[in-house]
Amino acid sequence: MAVLTLKTVRPVLVRLHRYTGLLLSGVLFIAGLTGSISVFRTEIDAALNPDLFDAPAPAPAHSLPVSALLAQLKLQRPETQVTALLYRPPAGRAIEVYSSETVAGRKDPVESEIFLDPATGRILGLRPTEGCCFNRRALMSFVYRVHYSLDLGQAGMWVMGISAMLWSIDCVVGLLLTFPLHQPAWRQAFWRQWRKTWAIGLRRSSIRITFDLHRAVSLWLWVVLLGIAISGVALALEDEVFNPVIRTILPTAPSMVDTRLPVQPVTIDQAEGLAAGFVQAHGSGERPAAVLLDPDGGTAMFYLFSNQGTEPSGLGSPMVTVDLKTGQITAGDMPGQGAAGNLVMQMQLPWHSGRIAGTGGRILICLSGLAVCMLVVTGIMIWQRKRQARQAR
Repeated sequence: MAVLTLKTVRPVLVRLHRYTGLLLSGVLFIAGLTGSISVFRTEIDAALNPDLFDAPAPAPAHSLPVSALLAQLKLQRPETQVTALLYRPPAGRAIEVYSSETVAGRKDPVESEIFLDPATGRILGLRPTEGCCFNRRALMSFVYRVHYSLDLGQAGMWVMGISAMLWSIDCVVGLLLTFPLHQPAWRQAFWRQWRKTWAIGLRRSSIRITFDLHRAVSLWLWVVLLGIAISGVALALEDEVFNPVIRTILPTAPSMVDTRLPVQPVTIDQAEGLAAGFVQAHGSGERPAAVLLDPDGGTAMFYLFSNQGTEPSGLGSPMVTVDLKTGQITAGDMPGQGAAGNLVMQMQLPWHSGRIAGTGGRILICLSGLAVCMLVVTGIMIWQRKRQARQAR
């Protein structure tokens, strides 16, 4: 019955795979190419702009605390409203500040990225956060925006999210189309025949080699590509689609809090200490290296817990939000902790970026992005060849 069912639905699956692939071909090619580059966008950006990113590493005793860095920046640019501060960078790198400034004659504030000397807080340079397009200052931020939104804002996020949903379904359809038709899966003959689909026959005709490439590469990278597609939905439509679905089908636990008394206001440096203590109490000895600041000055969310100031591998970094008016921790998320739904949500960005497996994972994701481009090209070639054959008949 299983074999009969697969035979029956195969023509439908073939059409679904064909037209979904054609519909998504442009988006997938762009996403694959820009995603492959974006895996190493920070390293490429630093190589293109050494005058911004390079800075002498201060001795630990001379590293400026967060409050001093903010004060130094305020002296140099009084109009700056800091939104994010990566204040403990890797050795030899400048501090990165993301800011919002009100400019006369403009309704929306101007978003800028400012680079500071870690030892003195002196401004080394700045650039628009969303500059365009192919000069060395703006290239990598432009490539990254194209990757996650086609540089079309929220509308582009929806396009990418819906495309990722369709691609997720198409990954499953493509896998089913590789199964042998005439053997049930519980027989050894099924696995012997299916094993042949994983190989590329280099002595065949060019169209057969193209078909083998399309099928075999898809099989070898199937788990990786399906994970990229699903995590693409999570990153593009996190609050709109992905998280609500996960909370519906899997158990989730709320963020941890710490409402200790007495309640009293704290400085940003004291808040950093509270965040570090909270993380240490939950099993991690890493210090926070970055903070997001609420525009009204009410909260500070510390993230990028890393003694080296680099993105950690695995499931990512803790995120701890401190209420500066009360000194209480209002939200604390620890990677690897929580219910099943929490773990699924935590792994999406690390999987999509490859950081879940360290440097090797990032290289694999980079190569997978190039493989997606190849699959798009070979898929169109196969469709065109079959279309010509149908017209000839």
